[in-house]
Parts: sequence; structure tokens; C-alpha cells
Amino acid sequence: MIQMPPDPETPTQATALRVARAIDLAAFVGTELAPGRWRSVTQDEVDRFVAMMGDRNWVHTDAERARRELDEGTTIVPGQLLLALVPALLQEAYVVTGAAQSRAAALRAVRFRHPVCPGAVFRLRVRLTLVKQRSRFVQVDASCDLELGSGQRALTSQRTDVLFD
Repeated sequence: MIQMPPDPETPTQATALRVARAIDLAAFVGTELAPGRWRSVTQDEVDRFVAMMGDRNWVHTDAERARRELDEGTTIVPGQLLLALVPALLQEAYVVTGAAQSRAAALRAVRFRHPVCPGAVFRLRVRLTLVKQRSRFVQVDASCDLELGSGQRALTSQRTDVLFD
């Protein structure tokens, strides 16, 4: 992913919420955290991802056909690529400094609401919805929106689970 040039109306670097222990995030349930930095995916990154996945859908790679046939007039970033970015983008929202490890366990109730084209800027908006101590880990759930520079939501996940040891 490339970092986009600064927009004069938004900060260039989001301030991630930092806590020592995952359970400390419980104080922020219901809170929308600071959004991440504006990002973009290039056509080259799309091409490499599609080649690795074996995806043959022309909407991701055929720029000429997309120019003629798609409303956006350009190719579309695969939804699976956007989903693969969510764990890294979550780290711009919050960081647990004392965790031995964390695992993104689930992205639930995911909806693709608007196509993302290569070069379009986006960032992750996160609202913590649950922090619960389990027997061997702390479960942290969040509602996530991938917001486009236009203000539209490209992707929503009503529940994104991360487990901390």
C-alpha cells in the first residue's frame, strides 16, 4: 500500500489509541477511535493479488474493457484484497503494547457497499463494540467502515473480532 500525500483538512498521521493490556480497551467500548491514514491500492498491487489468487474476473485487470463497460470507467479492487488489509489498518486505530500476540479471528456481517478503484483513497473507521475477558484470551470486537475519500462507505463489517493473549 502506498501512503497518500497529506490532505490539508485531515491529519497526515492518525493517532492510534495505545493501551498496555487488551482488557484496558473496555473503557472505550462505544467509542469511535481516530480514523487511520488515507491509503490507496495501485493497479500493480491489484494485478499481483489477482495473479496470486487465480482470480480471472476482468473487472480487476482489464483497464480497456473497464473503461468501456464499467460505470466507474476503471478497474475495481477485489473485495478480498480490501478484507486482507483490515488487520493492518486496525493497528492504526488501536495498539495493545503488552500483548504477546494478537489474531484477527473473524470479519462478520461484511457488506461491500461501493466499489473501490485503484488509486482511490480510503481509510478505516473503527468503533469498539465489545471487550471481554475469556479464559485464555481477551476478545475485542469492533464495527469497521472502510471510508472512501468521497465520504462513501466502501465496506462495512458489523463485527471484527481480534483475540489477544
